[in-house]
Amino acid sequence: MKTWLSIGLLAAVCLLAAPFAARVAAGEGAAAEPPAIMFVDDGDDEEGQGGSSPVNPFGTTKEAVSRKDAVPGYLSLSSDLKVPGRIYTTRAKRLKVFNLKRNLYEYVPVPAIKRMEVSIDWERLDKEWRFKDAGNPEKVYTGRSYPARQLAWRIILRNDHEILGHILGQPLYVEHNGKAERFLLSKRQKGPMGSSLQDLLYINAVVFGAEAYNQAVEELKQKAEAAETEPAPAKLTP
Repeated sequence: MKTWLSIGLLAAVCLLAAPFAARVAAGEGAAAEPPAIMFVDDGDDEEGQGGSSPVNPFGTTKEAVSRKDAVPGYLSLSSDLKVPGRIYTTRAKRLKVFNLKRNLYEYVPVPAIKRMEVSIDWERLDKEWRFKDAGNPEKVYTGRSYPARQLAWRIILRNDHEILGHILGQPLYVEHNGKAERFLLSKRQKGPMGSSLQDLLYINAVVFGAEAYNQAVEELKQKAEAAETEPAPAKLTP
């Protein structure tokens, strides 16, 4: 079942990205990178303002809005899936990054970034504990565990300046074919009880530029074509 879902997802992304890829080939859309950093301050997005959003790298899809500060590129997941599109964060917001070397917050506009790479501070399976009896402070292990992970980001700017730091729950939107997929950059992750670290997916890189966008589109097409040629799994007969 997971195989067919993966095939469908790859095919869908390829179809959504195709119109934009055509514009790139014609010298439009992603090929026209902004010559300088742009920061648009014209109101707030309806999402991404913080508050009740769960710390989950995979959010919802919404209707895309025209954004002058969107940058072409791709977002890569730990499952090796690359999601191409025009990338931006909450309108009138910069990425808020706690610089681990300088011990202070820095505010980085998305168009100033060339590449972002994840750095895993730690990951482990944490045990579930509960109180032995009501009113008893002693705790006992339930036999169950859940995956947990802490992430940092190495951010390379267009002027080659680097920042290593934590991002505390900030959205990135990847727009393609009029739809914007929402992903969340976070410091901590916690998976469902009984799941594994491999099940707990995370964003491992974000690469900006028309070349990166085209590369991701081509890889998705190749994966979709390869998946279509694979023979269907044999059915077991009683």
